[in-house]
Order: sequence, then structure tokens, then C-alpha cells
Amino acid sequence: MKAILVGVEYDHMNYDLNISMNELKDLSFACHIEVKDIVIQKLTKISPQYYIGKGKVFEIKAMLDNHDVIIFNEELSPLQVRNLTDILDVEVSDRSDLILRIFESRAQTKEAKLQVQIARLQYLLPRLAGMKEELYSQQGGSGFRGSGEKQIELDRRIIHRQLLSARRELEIIVKQRETQRRLRKRNQEKVVCLVGYTNSGKSSLLNYFTDKKVFQEDMLFASLQTASRQVMLKGKYSIVMSDTVGFINQLPHHLIQAFRSTLAEVKEADLLIHVIDSSSYYADQQIETTLNVLESLGVKDTPMIYVYNKIDKNQYSLVQPQEPYIYISVKEKINLNELEDLIVQTLFKDYELIELFIPYHQGTIFQEIQQKYELIKEEYLDEGIYISFFIDKRDKHLYENYIYQRIN
Repeated sequence: MKAILVGVEYDHMNYDLNISMNELKDLSFACHIEVKDIVIQKLTKISPQYYIGKGKVFEIKAMLDNHDVIIFNEELSPLQVRNLTDILDVEVSDRSDLILRIFESRAQTKEAKLQVQIARLQYLLPRLAGMKEELYSQQGGSGFRGSGEKQIELDRRIIHRQLLSARRELEIIVKQRETQRRLRKRNQEKVVCLVGYTNSGKSSLLNYFTDKKVFQEDMLFASLQTASRQVMLKGKYSIVMSDTVGFINQLPHHLIQAFRSTLAEVKEADLLIHVIDSSSYYADQQIETTLNVLESLGVKDTPMIYVYNKIDKNQYSLVQPQEPYIYISVKEKINLNELEDLIVQTLFKDYELIELFIPYHQGTIFQEIQQKYELIKEEYLDEGIYISFFIDKRDKHLYENYIYQRIN
């Protein structure tokens, strides 16, 4: 399949058109669509009938082959889709539809598939009337018009039922996730979430820290599933590290809504690792997009480390880093030990390793500690149990009577 990409430069735009069109090209590649040509038009404002000027529509028509597709850089209204399809007589798509296609092809888990299904149905629902308008004109007569309207209502009811069913199924998975998060909090497990623009290297970084690998690929939205892994930092600091779906400029609102349950992991994190592609000419804009999405999710006041990845490409000299930050290359394993140190310093600055000796007749104390903390070491001796674990310094006094005294 080949595509012609179409964008409009108009007054009071809230994004950079060049960046956006380059992303649209990358999105097409990720959807296995070859870009045949790119058309840009300058307008004072978007045309409500065709998005672009009618004359430009006919210019594009002259460029088309039968199997081409037209992809517009912004989400089209149902009226615009119908009018463009009538003239161009080929498939007309837009940025939101393209992203949805990628998500549909990449979703592997039940949760991701349900989220994408919900987003697709929300995208489709307002377009039903426009899709049926052509049916009305073909049928003619007031009697047929009434049956057409009944068909629209039938389609709406079907979609609403599908939405309700998908949301109910997703809610079950959401409750399971919430139970897991409560268990982590009860066990005082530290949770680190990797966030950032799509294709910045989040999955690659997670794979560095764990033996149980997640899918990684050099393309937009290579991974959609939130993967959580148990990670041992510096051989003694146990944490949970979670990868998340990447962000992108102009990410469709219904996609963010559908993926809120997955992204809820971010809201509960103790630390955010903001992974940035330092080789991108648009790194600053990508950082801003990520921060804006996090803000829309209600994420605030969570500690964040800015991790500037891909320095092996030697294109990061003009980057103005935000604090606290570190430059790394996951591919070449540059500064990853230093990153590990920084994570530990940030997460465990108020914690210390405590060693206790619990006599066997104080078994309830041992059970309480087992439920609340991740044990680093556990050894059964003649008269009791030796354990070590990290504890908030403010809680150390609770076990003062059991502090293990080493004999030099």
C-alpha cells in the first residue's frame, strides 16, 4: 500500500508542522505503508468541508493510483471524510486512524486488546451518521429515510453494547492491577516507571535490568503492554520496574482515555525514569509532550530522573539537560552503572539496611516483617532467625530490641 500524506499550515497552530509530518511518515512506516508523496498547503484556517482547499483536493486526485490511500495529519470529521472520499474515490484516513491501526496490530495482551477496542469504538461512534448519509440519498423518499435512521440507531446500540462489554472486561483486569499495587505498597516495594516519547529506548533499558526480556524494536509504538519486572539494583536493592506505552504529539484523546488503566501504574510510582532520545532534533518538544501527557493523567510531585539515551550517536552536544539528569547509551552500555547508582540514591536516601535477630519464640514479629518488607537475607540459626532488609529510618525504632550485634 502507498500513501500520500497531507498536512496544512494554518494560523494559530499549536504544534510544529515539520515535526508532525515527519512523525506521520514514521507512523506510516510502522503501519507498513510506503509514503508516495507529501502535500502541504498553507491556509488561514482549516476547511470544514475538505480540511484542505477544494482545488488542492483535485490536485491530489491527479496524483492518485487506484490502490493509494490518503492520510491526513489531523483527525478528520465525518463530513470531511465523506466529501473527500466522494471526490478522490480512494481510502481516506487520518492520524488518529493510523495510530489506532498500529495499536491494533501490536496489542498482544488481553488488556491491551480491550483498550484498543474501546478506543476504536469511541473513534467510530461519532462517524456513524456520516457513514449512513450516503445510504439516505440512495434510498430517497421519507419512508426509506426512516429505516435508514433506524439502522443508525441499531449500529449505535451495537457499538454501545460492545463498549460496555469491553469496559466491563477491562474493569476486571484493572481491579487485579489495583490489588497487585496494594500488595506492593503493603510490602513497601519501590516502583519505578519508565516513561517517555515512543521509540526513546524504554524497553531496551528495562531489558538491560532484567533477564526476562520484553519486545523491543526501532520503530514507533513497538510495545504497548505495560511490562513489570522484579529488578535487583546493586545486588541488594529490590524494586519493581515497569515499562509503559510511549507517548507522541497529538496522541488521540480517546487513546489516552482507553489506556488510563495501564498508565495508572505511573501515578503510583515512587520514581519516574524519563527516557529521552538525545539524538533527536526534537528532543525538547518530545520532553514537553511527555510532561503534558503526565500532567493530563494527574501525575505530579513524583520524583523524576531525566535519562538522555542514545549518546552513542554523538548528536547530544546541543541538548540542554533538565535536572536531575544523566547521559547514557543502552546500546553501548555507557553510564548504566552510574544510572543504577542514581536510582538507588533517589529511592533509598531515607532507607538503611537493618540486621535483626528474632528469637524463635517471637515468631509473630518475624511474620510481621515478612509481610511488610522485602528480605535481603534470611538465615535460620540455633536460637533464632537472622534477617536483613531495608527500612525507612523513621521506622527503625520499631525493631530496636532486635538489632543484630556483630562480634568483631
